[in-house]
Amino acid sequence: MLSEQADVAVIGGGPAGAAAALTLRRHAPGRRVVLIEAGRHDRPKPGEVLPAVAQGLLRQLGAWTLFSDAAFVENRTLVSAWADEPPGEKHSIFSAHGAGWHLDRARFDRLMLRAAEVAGVEVRFGTAVRSATRENRGWRLKLVNADIIAQAVIWATGRSWGLARHFGAKVTAHGHLAAYSRFFDGAPGDCRMVVEARPEGWWYSADLPGRRRVVACLTDPDLGNGLRQADHWYRSLAATQFVARLLPAGAREIASLVKPAGTATIDPATGERWVAAGDCLFAADPLSSRGIVHALRSGILAAYAVSDILEGREDLARARYSMIAAQGFSDYVPMLAAHYAAAARWDTPFWQRRIPLKENATATPQHISDGEDGSHATRHPGL
Repeated sequence: MLSEQADVAVIGGGPAGAAAALTLRRHAPGRRVVLIEAGRHDRPKPGEVLPAVAQGLLRQLGAWTLFSDAAFVENRTLVSAWADEPPGEKHSIFSAHGAGWHLDRARFDRLMLRAAEVAGVEVRFGTAVRSATRENRGWRLKLVNADIIAQAVIWATGRSWGLARHFGAKVTAHGHLAAYSRFFDGAPGDCRMVVEARPEGWWYSADLPGRRRVVACLTDPDLGNGLRQADHWYRSLAATQFVARLLPAGAREIASLVKPAGTATIDPATGERWVAAGDCLFAADPLSSRGIVHALRSGILAAYAVSDILEGREDLARARYSMIAAQGFSDYVPMLAAHYAAAARWDTPFWQRRIPLKENATATPQHISDGEDGSHATRHPGL
């Protein structure tokens, strides 16, 4: 079988993987960087809102011009029916960063990989990594028709941890939230994102490019299994006070999607000549609004860590990267718990589980048997 050599292999072509590859090319243009993406970014996917603070990151990555030319819909207002009635509104005009954007995520991910290709990254679409094994001082990645032997690997496969055992890592799930999303055509918006707490969980909606809209309910999988069925989903939507109003009578459903959305972490964050980035490193609850910005930042940091590793500073790079990852999670946990506690006004299972962190600090992690993603994980209830 054909074997190729690379300085760095980036596994995963989402925002974290693209940011890592772009940073490597800008920081060390002499290195050969290969990015391997299992899909083709041609299907609807979650993660539609990009905060304005991302502009600085996109400029740093050299992707701002491509992004600006794409003319995504601005996000000018966040409407939150969360802890109080009536709902509160936060306008971008009062933000130092300005307006954010409503994205077509598949288009955004393709745009980022186009920027990577322009920068000299070799991008392989529709190619999954089947296994990863140590070879000499690097890694052999087995693909369908070839092997790639890389001196170092950035692992950025999002919420897919099938390679965890290969890297000697363990996934810990801190909650099993799921997003039950539907996408609509013929549903123009007014540049707002709406979030509404409900007894069953919480809903959000955002307008998307091309007079389209996403509407999603987030709840625990054992509570929301019925939401997979269209009639149940639409009945639950009709009971919302604010989100249901956003769908005009002529709106047409064009896609539906059910995706995990709970908090999960990987341990360790980095190992022998590999570094995890993005959701693969730390998958956050969408309520935290960390999503894409976190992915871009961690991809950048992962690239610098790998550069240090290849330059002979592996121990320092791994220690520093692990410390940054741990601090990010430590800051996130109490903020998320406090945000959920502010809306816990219903005596329903979803909200009963969102008890304050201090009351749940002694909860014992629960072992999870190997899941369909092939990972070995531990569950912490109550986040």
